[in-house]
Amino acid sequence: MQDTRNIIQEARKQGQDSLSEYHSKQILTHYGIPTVQEALVRDLDAAREAAEKIGYPVVLKVCSPEVTHKTEKGLIVVQAMVKGPRELVAGMVRDAQFGPCVMLGLGGIFTETLNDVSFRVAPIEKRDVLEMVEELRGKKILEAIRGMDAVSMDVLVQTLVALGKIGLEHPHIREIDINPLIVQGSQPVAVDALVVLGEPPEEQPETTFQPQQLETFFSPESVVVIGASSAEGKPGNDVIRNMMDNGYKGDIHLVNPKGGEILGIQVKPSIDDLPPGIELAIIILPAKLNPQTIRDCAAKGVKAVVLAAGGFAEVDEEGESLQEDLKRAIKETGVRVIGPNTSGHTSTPHNFTSSFFPLGKIPRGNISYIAQTGNFATHTMRYIATAEHFGVARVVGMGNKVDVEECEVLQYCADDPETKAIFMYLESFKNPRRFLEVAREVTKVKPVILLKGGRTSTGAKAAVAHTAALASDHRITEGALKQAGIVPIYHYSHLFMAAKVLSSMPLPKGNRVSMLGPSGAMLVVLSDFCKQSGLDVPKLEESSRERLQEISPPFLRMRNPVDIWGSATVHSVEFGYREGMEAVLKDPNIDAVVPILLLTDRSGIPSYDFIVDLAERYPEKPILVTFSGEIKHYENAKAFLEPRGVPTFPLIEEPFEVLSILAQCRKAMERE
Repeated sequence: MQDTRNIIQEARKQGQDSLSEYHSKQILTHYGIPTVQEALVRDLDAAREAAEKIGYPVVLKVCSPEVTHKTEKGLIVVQAMVKGPRELVAGMVRDAQFGPCVMLGLGGIFTETLNDVSFRVAPIEKRDVLEMVEELRGKKILEAIRGMDAVSMDVLVQTLVALGKIGLEHPHIREIDINPLIVQGSQPVAVDALVVLGEPPEEQPETTFQPQQLETFFSPESVVVIGASSAEGKPGNDVIRNMMDNGYKGDIHLVNPKGGEILGIQVKPSIDDLPPGIELAIIILPAKLNPQTIRDCAAKGVKAVVLAAGGFAEVDEEGESLQEDLKRAIKETGVRVIGPNTSGHTSTPHNFTSSFFPLGKIPRGNISYIAQTGNFATHTMRYIATAEHFGVARVVGMGNKVDVEECEVLQYCADDPETKAIFMYLESFKNPRRFLEVAREVTKVKPVILLKGGRTSTGAKAAVAHTAALASDHRITEGALKQAGIVPIYHYSHLFMAAKVLSSMPLPKGNRVSMLGPSGAMLVVLSDFCKQSGLDVPKLEESSRERLQEISPPFLRMRNPVDIWGSATVHSVEFGYREGMEAVLKDPNIDAVVPILLLTDRSGIPSYDFIVDLAERYPEKPILVTFSGEIKHYENAKAFLEPRGVPTFPLIEEPFEVLSILAQCRKAMERE
């Protein structure tokens, strides 16, 4: 068999941009991928002889430039006819961000119509392949069905793992397409194949990766605001007020050419007038002044800088040029930089923020945000502080990521004892493969939940305009995130809805949910919703069911989900929910409980203490509360429960959306 490298080299010498089907399958065979039996011949007599040797029926295929673009002329492929009612598609594509990625799908020639495919980043292993199969909507056709054997998972794993290996070992291969991959009996067989060639991607230079250096950002003992302002409402003024409002105890220095005094602090007219050794500089100046300001700060011993200004690569070519100058200044000085185009960062354990948005006191907690947007350092943080009852540990607005990037901050938060869970919003990955490597380890110890901006073509265009981001095919990105143990989410609100639960509740041990509600129809609808969301509503232990029956009218047949209104009517709202919740919390088949409280003046309002008591007595099982009834009672219940560690939700679907996310986090953390 001709060596793979020789096949590629010969094709490139002849100027081919793809390989013939015959040579494509030679490469697949070399890597252990089952292919259809075939022979390459030059005339009909040889074709007849090959057909007799292979065994009829056979298929003849022309191997010509018109069929495979550029290859030897006048050759014929004699191929055994492979039949099977199940057709798959498999392949490898070299993604601009993640490199070689492996694809599996259903449909053969109907693949584009069905659009039922899954991706993972190479290298992949058996676990990845099994997850890809699970993600296919039509996965059941791979099982034993209608007298057909189940598809051999061993062969499928062998095929996809080999495709990833080819992509990693041969950078000149841009794409591999096996379509169809026909299942003959139980065995997937590559019937048609195409290998597309291209120039190998440029090697990415090694980027600085030193998360320990970020400590200066999160616990600075001294800070200087360059561009400080005496005008209330100006960024250079708000950043000073934010530090004061949060009780920052370090030394604050200010620079403004006018000098004088701002908020009781003496102002230096220039950086040269500053004392040496200030740890962190917050630069709020026009973009064009930033490169030289970094050099000037470095000359005074500053080690870390936050750059607020926009007007760089996210804007135009002139901004791109300015950003390159900024990179040179960073490289020359060795200063670490967050931004530019950032609204700052926050570290509540150190009572510090560099945000220039008027925030007031930022609540301290155990949730950290890494965001390629200013939202979480500004108005979203203001929402959390005023509308929710959880706090944050670290918040970083990444901006354009000219220096400090998401890998470092992710690793820092992983090692940070103040951080329980990590939430991310990203529009691009500065070093995609490095990010996946870091995330694989981080997600084994802490939940990581990510919203990716730019998933659609419209969103991708907006991302480029916003942060000079590169958009990858969303299916590849989603597969890569799942492969690394990151839970992808698709709603902005989930970034704080899930955080609210994780801040006070444990991860559920699994996806098994019990709900207690005042309406049978509501419970039916929510059971359907759970099924669609990957949650299970299991049967209860008989002892649990008997307890529920004991507290309910005899005409109700109790089960999971729990129609608790009969008990609440016979006894009281508080009795029904308290006893019902305890029954399902005790049940070993249940991982989380959602009571849907009916709250009206006429039906009666419980004290809510019993819910806090149950949460304390069953700390391994999260309780998420939602409501029906009068809004004033929801607001009162939220005000009582959330400060005591029980999360609440105004809409009945929301707790189940969050539990779906958290169950995925648990699964990711428990993977081998």
